[in-house]
Amino acid sequence: MKVYVKQLHLGTVPETLRELGVDPSGRVQKAVTMEINKRITEYMPYRTGMLATKSKSVVGTTQIIVQSPYALYQYFGVAMKGRPPKVATDKPLIYDQNHNPKAGPYWDVRMMAEQAAVIVQVAEAAAKRGSGE
Repeated sequence: MKVYVKQLHLGTVPETLRELGVDPSGRVQKAVTMEINKRITEYMPYRTGMLATKSKSVVGTTQIIVQSPYALYQYFGVAMKGRPPKVATDKPLIYDQNHNPKAGPYWDVRMMAEQAAVIVQVAEAAAKRGSGE
């Protein structure tokens, strides 16, 4: 009777993550970041479109940055007062929801609360594309 033993090589955790495409520069992370970038816009304030479109950019594969002088107080949803550096007040902002009905503060948190299942589907699809399934 012959016994065959197959040698199994388990790589390091970073190697395995890279092979699966879930490392910071992998295909799964890229797909997730791009999907979030697409979906988050409808949760952001949109009066002229500057904040939700022109000021928003994907940096690398893991970050979406909104670079605008007023982005921070729009994100937290409170009015600011004074000269720079401005100070937050207790007065909540009232968001114009004509263009984006879901516009409001903490747009990333609210988007993920509502859209997490779709984001997971995008990640699974990207992982399967790389695995040959």
